[in-house]
Amino acid sequence: MNSPDRYQAALANLQLPDEWHVHVAIRPRRRSVGIEVQPGGAVAVLIPPSADPEQVVRFVRSRRRWITEKVDTAVRLAPDRPVKALVNGDEFDLLGQRYQLQLVAGLPAGIEKLPAPSADRILYARAQRPEQVRQAIIGWYRQVGLDWVKREGRQYERDGRIEGLRYKVRDLGKHRWGLYRGAPKHITALHWAAFGLPVHLAEYVLVHEQAHATRPGGRPHGAAWQRRMNLWMPDWRQRQLELDEVGRHCWLGDYRLPAAAI
Repeated sequence: MNSPDRYQAALANLQLPDEWHVHVAIRPRRRSVGIEVQPGGAVAVLIPPSADPEQVVRFVRSRRRWITEKVDTAVRLAPDRPVKALVNGDEFDLLGQRYQLQLVAGLPAGIEKLPAPSADRILYARAQRPEQVRQAIIGWYRQVGLDWVKREGRQYERDGRIEGLRYKVRDLGKHRWGLYRGAPKHITALHWAAFGLPVHLAEYVLVHEQAHATRPGGRPHGAAWQRRMNLWMPDWRQRQLELDEVGRHCWLGDYRLPAAAI
C-alpha cells in the first residue's frame, strides 16, 4: 500500500492551481481512482490502496478541464452564511415573512409562550444566553415548519398514493435541505433552515422528497423520479438552480458572541 505522501508528490508534478487545495484520500473499498470537488472548491483525489502513482497522475491530467469547471462552480456557489448577533433588531426570515428579534424579560401582553411572533412581525424571545436564544429560535422554526410541511405534504400524499408517511423537521447539517427515509421509517424530513428560504424554494425541497416517497423505480433521481417532479412541479429545474444560489445565503444557526468589554 502506497502512502498518501507518495501520491501527493506525484501530483505536484502537474503544477495544479494552489487554490484547488488538492489532497489525496486512500479509500480501501475503491477499485478505481476518483475525484471529488468539495464545497468551496477543494479537490480530493480518491485512490484505491493498490493504485500506481503514475496511473493517478494520468487520470487527474485527463480530467483537468472537468475539474476546472467544477471548481469554478463550487467557488461561485460557496456558502456565504449570515452570522447572527442574537440581539434586538436581528432579522429572521420564516416562510416568506421577515421578523425582527426583540428580547424580553417577561411575556408581552397577549403572548402566552416564547418565542412568539406578533402581528407586526416582531419575534419576541426571552432574554438569556446567546446559545439558549439560538435554540429557542430554531425550536420556533421547527414547530412552524412541521405544521407547514404536514399541511402542504397532504396533497402529494393523496396524489402519489403515499400511505403512512411521517414528517420530521430537524438539523440536517450544512449540505442537505431534505431527505426521505424509506421503509421501515418512511419519513420525509426537512432541515429547519429550509423554512428560512423563499416559500417557493421550501416547496421545491418538500416536493423533491415527496417524489422520493412515491418510491419510483430506477436510480434515485432517474427517469421515474423526474417524471413525478415534472408532473407536480414543472419548473423544478429552475427552482433547483435558484436554490443553489439563494440557499448559500440562508441562516443555518451560526451566531457570534458579543465582544468583551475592556
